[in-house]
Parts: sequence; structure tokens; C-alpha cells
Amino acid sequence: MAFEIEYTHHAEIDVAKAIDYYSENASLKVAKFFYKKLLIAEKTLKQTPFFQKIHNDFHRLPLRVFPFIIIYKIEKETIKIFRVFHTSQNPEKYP
Repeated sequence: MAFEIEYTHHAEIDVAKAIDYYSENASLKVAKFFYKKLLIAEKTLKQTPFFQKIHNDFHRLPLRVFPFIIIYKIEKETIKIFRVFHTSQNPEKYP
């Protein structure tokens, strides 16, 4: 089964904020590396989406190297990403 990736509006904002943060506070190279790791995580999700179920059909996948986790649900043939969450944030913000 081929899964598609879909980001919610909140997840898109999370990614944009992370890229902006790394661009401004580290370097453009680090921001690009973050995005590359996110794309690798997407590929992993497409291959093995049933990873670390946490609560009510939500799953999580840690982003390698960076302190982020991807919070997602599997809806038919779509992996819907709800948040790309920095691990130091308040966990009550989880969907």
C-alpha cells in the first residue's frame, strides 16, 4: 500500500517556524539539514507508518538529530501529520 503524506495547517506552521529558527539562530545550512531530515522521516513513515502508537490512533516518530517529534494519524491511505513538535514544548499542546 502506498501512503501519501498530508500536513495540517498547524504542522506546516511548526515546520516553517523551525526552519526560520534554524536559519536565524544557526545557519541556512542547518535549516536545510533540518528539512532534509524531515524528508527522510516522511520516507520512513511511508514505508513503516505503524510506528509508536501513543494515544487514540495518534503515532509519533522522532526526527533524527533534531529535538522534534512528528505527531500523526493514519487515515486510510494518508498519513496526516498534525504537529512537528519540539520536545521541550509543553506536551499538553499535543493534538
